[in-house]
Amino acid sequence: MAQIKVEKAKIDQKQTSLLIIGVFENEQNFSQSKELDPSVLTYIKETLDDKDFRGNFGSSMIVYTLGKGPMKKILLLGLGKRKQFTDEMARIAAGKAVLRAKELGTKEFSILQFSNLDEGLVEAMTEGIALALYSFDKYKAPDPESVKVEEVTILINSDSPRFQMIAEKAGHVAEAVNFARDLGNLPPNDCPPAHLASVALSLASEYGMKARVVERYEMETMGLGGIVAVGKGSNNPPKLIILEYNGAGDAKPYLLVGKAVTFDTGGISLKPGDKMDEMKFDKCGGCNVLALLRAVASMKLAVNVVGIVPSVENMPSSTAYRPGDIVKMYNGKTVEVLNTDAEGRMILADALAYGIATYSPKAVIDMATLTGAAIIALGANVAALVGNNKQLTDRVRRMAEKTGERMWDLPLYDEFHEQIKSTHADIKNIGGRPGGAITAAAFLSNFVGSAPWVHMDIAGTAWTQDGTYERSYNPKGATGFGIRTLVKLLSEEEKPPA
Repeated sequence: MAQIKVEKAKIDQKQTSLLIIGVFENEQNFSQSKELDPSVLTYIKETLDDKDFRGNFGSSMIVYTLGKGPMKKILLLGLGKRKQFTDEMARIAAGKAVLRAKELGTKEFSILQFSNLDEGLVEAMTEGIALALYSFDKYKAPDPESVKVEEVTILINSDSPRFQMIAEKAGHVAEAVNFARDLGNLPPNDCPPAHLASVALSLASEYGMKARVVERYEMETMGLGGIVAVGKGSNNPPKLIILEYNGAGDAKPYLLVGKAVTFDTGGISLKPGDKMDEMKFDKCGGCNVLALLRAVASMKLAVNVVGIVPSVENMPSSTAYRPGDIVKMYNGKTVEVLNTDAEGRMILADALAYGIATYSPKAVIDMATLTGAAIIALGANVAALVGNNKQLTDRVRRMAEKTGERMWDLPLYDEFHEQIKSTHADIKNIGGRPGGAITAAAFLSNFVGSAPWVHMDIAGTAWTQDGTYERSYNPKGATGFGIRTLVKLLSEEEKPPA
């Protein structure tokens, strides 16, 4: 990742190949403009008077300094209306600045703070820069003509060291998001459950965490029937991956559970062929949990966190589980399988029940690309939240508002539990088309007991797909959605607000 610095500097003295200045719509005054060479400033103001550039959001224009100043050229970047400018807009604008700089073949550039300086602005700009710089080119031949941005400086009107600390913290979070993107983008032939287990062991070794990988036959002995049932149809055996980070002594941990179906064919209830290739992204919830543990450990947060990732490959074969099977789960409940493509809730249920019974957590959050119904309900840009604890759900939503990761909670009324009652078992693994995202959560609620729990359905937001709103900092592919929100929640836990 490029080096991102925050510093106070007079722009008429800052040696930079490209200076990026944000301009609000229909405004000609911008930060530190008086420091520019008068002839350059006059030219910029003439440009701003031009009807072709009025500062509307995302617009840009190059101004060449012709040697009048230490920067070779200036990029004017439209920020839209000042009264409507938010941290999320700062994040998007910073990403747009990066993409434009890359188009110009710039290895290094400086960018002025967009608006009134505060911690949220520096955090947002740093995240936008770091996330927009991401690209997944592992399987592409090197492009000899490509230029990578190596250094970005955010110029601010303060010499307080806390802003550099904020940028460094945001950098850790962005690195974790990009780590999750790398895992999520891996093709299924290179990322079976065993690979995710290997990644977890490497993380534990690098960051001083405790790791455990439970194999299939041990899972059978332990009674993890849901994970075994889904995973037994593949030649790539299932894994239950556990990572423990201890930063707060004997305090109760947060339990994070992430669905990691490394490829989902639907099993015997085979999916349509169209876009089945995208089912490599069915592992994104689990990838995000591994990345979250990486972020928490790298930032040395004073919290305890346990991450559990049930990982399987859902394949049709002579050993695959079938519609009509009845499976006994870890907590003793029986599940009638009506559709083998409702596999995510089967593996999550076991992982949730096991994690709660083993760790007695303070709170439980699961992340899963669980249902297409969540996309039907909320689109491809909003994750669904369902939980049994309003305080916890409200906290997640409040953090999401700060990070720009949109989430909305759905109600878990009693009638949704009625929809998953089974004639031949305790419950069934689908409840019909009505309220599909909620009945999936109702299924999971059978395995969390009274523990404070919120389920995050990221089926629409885990990767860019049809209907995804174009954000400059989200390149095509896995997004790492939810990581920034949960890191913020855990950081708040470390230092509760006054």
